[in-house]
Amino acid sequence: MMLGRARLLVGLLVAPLVGVGAQAAPNSDSVATAYLAAETRSAVQRMAVLRRSYLARASWADLGDRCNPGSLRVFPQDTTPALQQALQSIVERMEHTIVLQGVGRSLATPEARALLRVVVGWEAGIDRPRWDEDGTGVHRAVASGLTGEVPDPTTPGCLPSPIVGDTVTFVVPGFTDMDFPKAPRPRVKAYFGPEGQQRARDEFFAAVGRQTPSAELSYTVIAPMVMWQDYAVVGVHRPRERGGIEVGSGSNGGAAYLLRRVGGEWRLLSIVRSWGS
Repeated sequence: MMLGRARLLVGLLVAPLVGVGAQAAPNSDSVATAYLAAETRSAVQRMAVLRRSYLARASWADLGDRCNPGSLRVFPQDTTPALQQALQSIVERMEHTIVLQGVGRSLATPEARALLRVVVGWEAGIDRPRWDEDGTGVHRAVASGLTGEVPDPTTPGCLPSPIVGDTVTFVVPGFTDMDFPKAPRPRVKAYFGPEGQQRARDEFFAAVGRQTPSAELSYTVIAPMVMWQDYAVVGVHRPRERGGIEVGSGSNGGAAYLLRRVGGEWRLLSIVRSWGS
C-alpha cells in the first residue's frame, strides 16, 4: 500500500512538470525568425551609421565645367595612409554588410531591373546616376570607365570618347532580359544568362574573328549584383579579347559600385574600387 502511494505521488509530481516544460519550450522557427529580425535591424542601423560617417568626411572636387566632367566625391582631410585606410575600411564594411545580408536573394524584382538599367546606362555613356547625398541630390557622377567626352585640343569644344562605338555590348549573367536605355547613340546589345559570355564570343568569332583574328571583342560583364534593403553592390568587368577566342588577352578595367535607392531612384554612394587595364 505504501509503495502504491509513493508511485502515485511521483506520478502526480512528474506529470505537471512535463506539462510545464512542454508549454515553456519556445518554437524553434519563432526563435530563428526573431533572431533574424534582430540581426536585420542591427545591420540597418550599422549601415546608417557607416553612411553618415562616410558622408561626413566627403567633399567635391573642382573639375571645371568643360566637357561635362560630372562630380567626383573626394576626401580632402584623409591625407595620411592611416586615415585613407580608415576611410576604405568604412566603405568595405558597408560592402561586406550588403553582401552578407543580401547574397542569394532573387534579382527577379522591379528594383533589380531598375538598378541594372542605371548601371548599363552609366557604363555605356548614355546617362549617369546622381550621387547619394543628404538633401535633394544635385551632383551627377563622373563618366564611367572610358566613356564620356574629352577636350578637343584644337578648339574650345569637346570630342566623344574614341572607345565608345556605335554599339556597346553587355553580358548580364543574372538576368534573362532588361529594359534597354534609349539613346540615339550608342546602341546597347546584351547577352543574358550563365552562357551569355560564351554566346558573345561565339557570335563575334563567326562574324569578325574568323576573318580578322587581330580584331578585339570588347564588352562589359555586370556581375555580381547583390541587393539588400535599399542598398546594392554591383561589380563590372570590361574584358577585351582578340578574335573573341583569346580569353584573358586584355581588359579595359573594371569597378565595384555601392548604390543606395532613394525615393525609387538608385544613386551612387561609393566607387568601392576600380582598376585599369
